[in-house]
Amino acid sequence: MRKIIILLSVIALSLVLASCGRGDKDADVIKGLGEKVEKIEEFEANAVMEITENEKTHVFDVNVKYQEPNFYKVSLTNRDNDNVQVILKNDDGVFVLTPALNKSFKFQSDWPLNSSQPYLYQSLVQDILNDDEPIYVKEEGNYVFDTECNYRETRDLTSQKIIINGKTLLPMEVTVKDSEENTKIHVLFNDFNVKPSLNENEFEIDYSMQTAQSNTTYVIPTLAERDFVYPTYLAEGVEQHVEATVDLTNTKRYVMGFQGDQNYFVYQEYLNTEETMTTDYVYGDIIITGNGVAEIINDSSLKWIHNGIEFRIDSEELTVQELIDVSNQFTIPAGK
Repeated sequence: MRKIIILLSVIALSLVLASCGRGDKDADVIKGLGEKVEKIEEFEANAVMEITENEKTHVFDVNVKYQEPNFYKVSLTNRDNDNVQVILKNDDGVFVLTPALNKSFKFQSDWPLNSSQPYLYQSLVQDILNDDEPIYVKEEGNYVFDTECNYRETRDLTSQKIIINGKTLLPMEVTVKDSEENTKIHVLFNDFNVKPSLNENEFEIDYSMQTAQSNTTYVIPTLAERDFVYPTYLAEGVEQHVEATVDLTNTKRYVMGFQGDQNYFVYQEYLNTEETMTTDYVYGDIIITGNGVAEIINDSSLKWIHNGIEFRIDSEELTVQELIDVSNQFTIPAGK
């Protein structure tokens, strides 16, 4: 009887091990993922991405297009206001397009593979391959990976769960968590087409700007309709100590200073909609927050655009995560 019990235990253990990966880079599924990515010549994917910051969830519709060897286009539509932003990589570099302002920003960046991108297949597979001990189980015919993230060290995003289709080896769902196991980013892929019909001009900046403008109902408020924004709350131990408005040529700038347990300045400036598309050159890195696509500069400055206003937070003390937390305080127009 005892031999039978031991035999059954061994069989049960074998079944568990058979369904659980132990980080062996020679495992068929991991090897298959690497080969799958290398073979894909182009794709188009649609997903819904939820970003949770300060207990508020922001929802984006995401469209991703890829063409070998390294052309990428990611279009993000904010469900709060239908505003569209586009991240584009082509032979000319990396750009962020703001269709509502008819402006583009050129980055000196090695995006997208310089950090984790939860909406991008290549990045997800890279994270799996780079993890020294990727853990996966097979559930309902699909592979569920638990891996480390490659986000900026000063951003509290530490782990992710990636669900890969067991038949196609394409991504289905991604959940990114912080160090306290709170879900911060969730991506659900609706479809993934490895044989899309891409326009021959798909990755050109002019074509991308025009198509983005035609696919949104969002309209930038006029200068008369805009208002600078006060924070809806302040962190404990922080108070405002500076406030000033500066009149500039055809625009205005608003400056606010804060001190205490956290010291930083917030600048707001009205941006004008351009009749002809213009390109500004920037030197930060691309980061996606609840406010959409933003620019992080030397881990000490965060810039983003909302309703025709460019916001910038400067601090030599705050971490990237703290800069993002401060940015979420600015949601209500001043005087409203």
